[in-house]
Amino acid sequence: MVKEKINRLLLPSIILYRSIAICCMAILIVVQAKLIYNTYELKNRQYNLDEKELINDAYKQAIRNEVLFPGGAKILRQHIDKNLVKFQELYTNGPKEFEAFQKQVSEELYKDLTRYSTMDSLFRAIHTQLALTNDLQFLLILNNIAITFDGISYIPIYHKGVFGDAPVNIREVGQGMLIDGDLSFANRENLVTSISISDPSPNTLQVSFSLYVDQYNRQIAILKQMVPTLSLSLMSIAFVLLIYYFTYRNWLKQKKLADMKSDFLNSITHEFNTPISAILVANKSLQNPDIITNYTRVNTLTGIIKRQTDRLQTLVNQALDITSMSKENIEKESHDLEKLLEEIINDYELKTPEKVQIRYTAFTSGSIVPLNRFLFTTMLYNIFDNALKYNNAAIKNITVITDWKERHLTVSIKDNGIGMAESTISHIFEKFYRGKHNLQTGGLGLGLFYVKQSLEAHGWRLHLQSQIGVGSEFCIFIPYHTNNTGL
Repeated sequence: MVKEKINRLLLPSIILYRSIAICCMAILIVVQAKLIYNTYELKNRQYNLDEKELINDAYKQAIRNEVLFPGGAKILRQHIDKNLVKFQELYTNGPKEFEAFQKQVSEELYKDLTRYSTMDSLFRAIHTQLALTNDLQFLLILNNIAITFDGISYIPIYHKGVFGDAPVNIREVGQGMLIDGDLSFANRENLVTSISISDPSPNTLQVSFSLYVDQYNRQIAILKQMVPTLSLSLMSIAFVLLIYYFTYRNWLKQKKLADMKSDFLNSITHEFNTPISAILVANKSLQNPDIITNYTRVNTLTGIIKRQTDRLQTLVNQALDITSMSKENIEKESHDLEKLLEEIINDYELKTPEKVQIRYTAFTSGSIVPLNRFLFTTMLYNIFDNALKYNNAAIKNITVITDWKERHLTVSIKDNGIGMAESTISHIFEKFYRGKHNLQTGGLGLGLFYVKQSLEAHGWRLHLQSQIGVGSEFCIFIPYHTNNTGL
């Protein structure tokens, strides 16, 4: 009841702390993601700056007095200069005819510029000239063509979107028509140069074009440069997650320990109250003048007091023995294991009810084992007690077998009790732990913990197998030594 009240009080705090931890973790991840993104954008803008300047200078030098590429100016004059008069007439007298002719000239110009482009060979020459090691790609885009009849105002012949939704046989990329190149995208980060040529004289052209150059795997190259930043960021997040994890796990352990201590206090209160109550009742009865003269009644009551006092002493000793047990402070003597087991079983059978059968089979003989007799006896008694306490069979069976297995001397104790689930087995040897079951049994949750401590004190190990509804088997492995058996 007390534990349930405590859990109800703690539940809102647990939810609050967990929510705060999750929110803080989410904020940290968002901040780290923002920082990484900003770092990527910064490196993206600064990437290949030296190569851009070199390519820009070489390209401008190569197309001096040219447009787009060597030979590009001639193609432009062929399509625009010869049509200047017609453009002027249509622009003045027939806007619809002007738009149709504008589209026609733009498409024809696009065909010739792409057909006769020398940009690919020019770019290879620049690449060789500058001894660039990167595998670079380029895009050459014509952004704008306009004409002026008076040297002041310009009339567009082509720019992206000039034809509206009308179909046009021109491949457009970025902000204009694609003249040459195989770069998959154009943006400000890979823009090398944007050139605009004009002459403020009547009947002249205004031409704007752009060159874009980039590595084909730019994003991967940038991410490689960011490996230290990414690693540190991920490590910091992982480190914080680990701190959260271990903190939460330790908190769960502490909570579990607190729960077990609470269970222990509840159990020990019950276990101590039972014999104390019996002693008090017996003592009160002995104060009755009618009973004090009855030898039989007095003998019965003193027997009750003796048994309950012994039980209290056993409970106290069990709790104290747990705290002082270790490999270093136990005294061992050599014992014939088979004979000792027979004595222990015979003594235990004296206090068991008739509906309990203990079978002992020894497949070994003359096994001399160094052990602490008291600890060994108490350990077996605890296992036997467990086998009977958690058993609802009509005839309760315990089978004890000694044998050799894996070069170890083994003592197997098997019962036909209620068995244990895997979740119970993983905790059954913990201090104060008591499994969840329907049987109303007493105890402090120290019996099997005592077994574990005894095994560790002797340097032995235990293998436990259990099946619900079938029973459990405790198998103790005692290390083999030639002087144990005389072999």
